[in-house]
Amino acid sequence: MRVQSVGWRRLDPRMCLVNLRWLLPPLGIIALTALASGGVNWEDHKLQIVSALLFVYLTCSEMIRWRTTRYRVTDEQVEVHSGLLWRRHVAIPRDRIRTVDVASGPVHRIFGLSIVTMGTGQALRTDRRDQVKLDAVAAAEAATLRAELLPRAQAAATIPAPAEPQEAAEPHEPAEPRQVVEPAAEEIARIDPRWVRYAPLSPLVFVIGLAPLTQAYNLAERLGVPVDIEGAVLGAVAFLEAAPGWLFAVFVLLMLVAGAIGTVLLFTESWWRFRLEREPQSGTLRVTRGLLTTRSFTLEERRLRGAELIEPFMLRWGKGTRLKALASGLRHTLDGPRGGSGALLPPAPRQTAHATAASALGDRESPLLPTRLRTHPRAALRRRMVRAALASAAAIAGAAVLAALTGWSAGWSMAVTAAVAVPVSLLLAADSYRSLGHTLHGAYLVTRSGALVRRTVALQRTGVIGWTITRSPFQRRSGLANIAATTAAGTLGAYTVRDVGYGDGLVLADKAVPGLLAQFIERAEQ
Repeated sequence: MRVQSVGWRRLDPRMCLVNLRWLLPPLGIIALTALASGGVNWEDHKLQIVSALLFVYLTCSEMIRWRTTRYRVTDEQVEVHSGLLWRRHVAIPRDRIRTVDVASGPVHRIFGLSIVTMGTGQALRTDRRDQVKLDAVAAAEAATLRAELLPRAQAAATIPAPAEPQEAAEPHEPAEPRQVVEPAAEEIARIDPRWVRYAPLSPLVFVIGLAPLTQAYNLAERLGVPVDIEGAVLGAVAFLEAAPGWLFAVFVLLMLVAGAIGTVLLFTESWWRFRLEREPQSGTLRVTRGLLTTRSFTLEERRLRGAELIEPFMLRWGKGTRLKALASGLRHTLDGPRGGSGALLPPAPRQTAHATAASALGDRESPLLPTRLRTHPRAALRRRMVRAALASAAAIAGAAVLAALTGWSAGWSMAVTAAVAVPVSLLLAADSYRSLGHTLHGAYLVTRSGALVRRTVALQRTGVIGWTITRSPFQRRSGLANIAATTAAGTLGAYTVRDVGYGDGLVLADKAVPGLLAQFIERAEQ
């Protein structure tokens, strides 16, 4: 059956030019080589030739995709028809569209293009039929699509012109139409350049610090320079053993400086021009951010079920935190400096995060404040101390085995390992216990846990659809339990109150959602 052409639109033909990013690097390398050597030896440019052929293949594929892709927006649904040999037709009812996200990378921005992703609020994946992705349309068309497809919370207010005495109008003169005024977007938060100081407080600072070494190896491979990895590693170890200690300290310092610069650049690219706005006309929260690659994330407020504070150890040490929304239909992505799914703030001060959470949730104060959390039984601390002791014993035993295999002094190896592992594991155990807490605050169930990454979750009690109670043999002996609130919001599917007293946990669950556990609870007679 042929698709009718009336009302159908194509993608922007400039999308075929986006693949120039695959062609420019190899051509640049070949040109530089020709200028340096006075000629081109094509035998030395096999990788560049393959890249050029890849560009030709991708460009032809994009031309076919442009020629065979159609989309249209009707009063009832959004339809996309694509494919040459394997044809695909996706139709999403307009009343099911919950998100319209717009992204534009550096190359897309050069050609004035954007990628529009429309989702229904389900668990979004690129191979699901509940999502439509248009790559790419003109930036103006993307803005128009977003404005048209977002659900309207209420009709815009109609404000008549003020009544003023005036002469009677002629009979043939039509009355002036009343002006329709839509409420302006309310700004909740925007980027503060001082937040860049939180960028290096990430484990990525160590990974990015080693990136120059890996890039040097990749460059040597491309230039045809032979690199003996094993010999290089052994040579480096021998050099460090013979070199003075201050030289090793300088190397570590340079690595940390390079990592700090890299994390600052990554933060700037991901979060620059960040703004969080409430759009009353569509009942949504909108996050826009990005320096080179611009991103726009839209969240329907009626799907918002709470918020989560994420505090990795290094960021918590700097009194910073990240804020994430709990809502149905969020992608399950990793949380990192780029934000992850549902991020409402970049790494920012705690006071700013609490103020933003209160404003986004429509409350007078943040339900995530730690002052109202209840502490957990001391048995939870004993459990963590026991696990810390077992972890330390395993580390010491591993050091002894390693010393036996390498010929090192077993006594010194075990002593050094014990001096490091025991205090670190005990401190982590104590911090993990201090992080435990829970409470019921108004309409929210609030729970907190974690040591290296502490998470505080405020989940609306109306968003809890069930409870999962788990008890290990050791927890039963200590009178503890894990009480998990099952929900459709967020990316985890359940949020757990860990190592709470068994009786207190059941009372908490019963108060949070009255009647859900009533048939399983025996109440003591007064």
